[in-house]
Amino acid sequence: MEITKREVIASIAIVALMLTIGFPISEKIRQGLLEDYQVYDTAVRMDDKELFEYGMETDIGSAFVYGELKALDPVSYLEVSGEYSYIKKEQQEYRNHPKKVEKEYTDSKGKKHKKIVEEDHWTWDTMRTESKKATRISFLDIEFAYEKIPFPSSHQIKIVNTGYHKRNVYYGTDTEFQGTIFTSLKENTINDTNFYVNKTILQTIESLETGIELVIFWIIYIFVIVGVVFVFYYFENKWLNKN
Repeated sequence: MEITKREVIASIAIVALMLTIGFPISEKIRQGLLEDYQVYDTAVRMDDKELFEYGMETDIGSAFVYGELKALDPVSYLEVSGEYSYIKKEQQEYRNHPKKVEKEYTDSKGKKHKKIVEEDHWTWDTMRTESKKATRISFLDIEFAYEKIPFPSSHQIKIVNTGYHKRNVYYGTDTEFQGTIFTSLKENTINDTNFYVNKTILQTIESLETGIELVIFWIIYIFVIVGVVFVFYYFENKWLNKN
C-alpha cells in the first residue's frame, strides 16, 4: 500500500493536534502530582504511640505513621486452621459449559473441510460466597474499627472437597502486619487512611513520588494517537477505493 504525500501531511497534522491536546492534560497531571508531593513532604512522620495519640487529639493533619497493624478479634472457619483478620469461603461446583468450535478435517480424498463441533469446557463455578472479618483492630497499640485501615488483600489458604464435583475454597488475610499508614489525624482519630505493608516511612514516600502516573498517561496517549492515525488511514483508503 502506497502512502501518499497527502496522507503524510494529514498524519503530521493529526499528531500535532493530538499533542496540542495532550500537553495541557499532561501539565495538569504534573501539577496535581506536585501538589500531592508537597503534602507528602510536609506531612508529620512518627513511629511513637504517644506522639500518634497527641497528633489525633490536636488535629495535626497529614501524617505518615510506622507501626504494627493487628486484628484484635480474628476470625476463622472450623474447616480451616489458624486465625485471620478476614476470611472468605467460596462454595464451588465443577460444571460443564459446552462450546461450539470450528474444526478443520481432511477427508479420504485429501480435501480439507471445516465443521462446527461441540466440545466440553469444564470450569469451577462459584455458587455461593460468605465471609467474616474482624471488627476491632489496633495500630501502634491504639484501637480502631476494622474499616479505619484497609488490610492487605487476601490470599488462598485452603481447598476442601465437599462432594462429587464440589469444593470450598478459602481465602484469608493474616492478622498482623508491619508497615506505614498515610492518614489525616483529626477529630481524635485517623481519616482517609492507606496502609503500605512492609514499608518504612521513607520507602512509602519514595513509592508515592515515582511520577508513574505521568508515564502511564503518555504511554496510553501515544497508543491513542497511533489509533487515530490508523483509523484515518483506514477510512481514507476505503474512500479512495470507492472513488
